[in-house]
Amino acid sequence: MSIESGRECMNQLLLQNIDAVFAVEDFTALGAIQSIKAADKKIPGDIAIVGFANEAFGEYITLSLSTVNQQTVHMGEEEWSKIPSPKLVLKPELICRQSSTGKKHTK
Repeated sequence: MSIESGRECMNQLLLQNIDAVFAVEDFTALGAIQSIKAADKKIPGDIAIVGFANEAFGEYITLSLSTVNQQTVHMGEEEWSKIPSPKLVLKPELICRQSSTGKKHTK
């Protein structure tokens, strides 16, 4: 899980006929984006990409990165602020940005 692994994996995927990638995390997605751009493919026109974790850089890169927010900050706040419960379930949130929709918005 790194930028380099994202580049390497995406280079292999570019040999296939794909139209979207869901990366294991945002740094891997960043590497994949670099490979897609180096191959002169359009994001999201040719290949859409979504990361996972909602790292801070995602909304600031060109094109902004769609991602799944696993709510790690909220998870930590919940556990810190109360007696630990037997089970804490937080719903992940899909944040749609330019890398998958071509539009700049958040759901």
